[in-house]
Amino acid sequence: MGKGQGWVSCDEDIKQYVEQLVQQLKTILGDQLKGVYLHGSLAMGSYYCPKSDIDLIVVVAGKLDAERAKTVGVSIANQAADRPTTGNVELSVITGEVARTVPAPTPFEVHYSSEWHEKILQDEIFYSQEKIDADLPTHLTYVTQRGICLYGEPIADIFGHVKWECFLASVMDDLKWIVQDEHIVETPFYSVLNICRVFQLVRENNQQVHSKDEGGEWGLEHLPHEFHPLIQRALDIYRSSENVHAEQRRTGGKEWDKAALLAFRDYARVQLKDFI
Repeated sequence: MGKGQGWVSCDEDIKQYVEQLVQQLKTILGDQLKGVYLHGSLAMGSYYCPKSDIDLIVVVAGKLDAERAKTVGVSIANQAADRPTTGNVELSVITGEVARTVPAPTPFEVHYSSEWHEKILQDEIFYSQEKIDADLPTHLTYVTQRGICLYGEPIADIFGHVKWECFLASVMDDLKWIVQDEHIVETPFYSVLNICRVFQLVRENNQQVHSKDEGGEWGLEHLPHEFHPLIQRALDIYRSSENVHAEQRRTGGKEWDKAALLAFRDYARVQLKDFI
């Protein structure tokens, strides 16, 4: 199994790529750029090249006009096409006021991820319209608790407190998708480890966030033994250094026991029914 990487000691090509992205944002946004902040697996020391994304929050002084927002989106998409990793960048640009107050629903100026890549390059994004993202309270909580400032003002000076109930609502919104239908079969290691992470959140109830790695390890210690082989498989595939094609990332390029996945889904549905 590969060892999870963190920002300080990550592969040089990953570091150079992120630093180039930060420089590109500085060039486009100039004085409007207040900071660039890393969160997620690379900030928490559990980044695995074939599986993990590079998660960034960019904070700007005020709302971007449509043309500037489009320039940012297209620039990120073009640079992402040349990334040295299988996983992509997931990035949101928000204003300083949004970072400080975390309103619900939570608006953003620009978003980039694999799902948005073609839409951005095909000019299908209406940048003048306000857009919201239910995942942003989760991301901002990770920034404030375990994020890294790559450029700009310190995290404590930029980001306000995210109400825990808002964070949980964002987390449970994702969980609802995971336990609906057979989504767990479509995204097995992501879903299994996230279910473990949700169990850890609600059982420990200490308002601390965790990585998927940590959630899986917690699951092996605290969830029923019948699910341990599935959780261990999810951890092994997530941590594997074996390269996979982009279309295989959701499964890790491996076969999964559908019955075991659905049994774990059903267990989560029952045990977490008060939260979803």
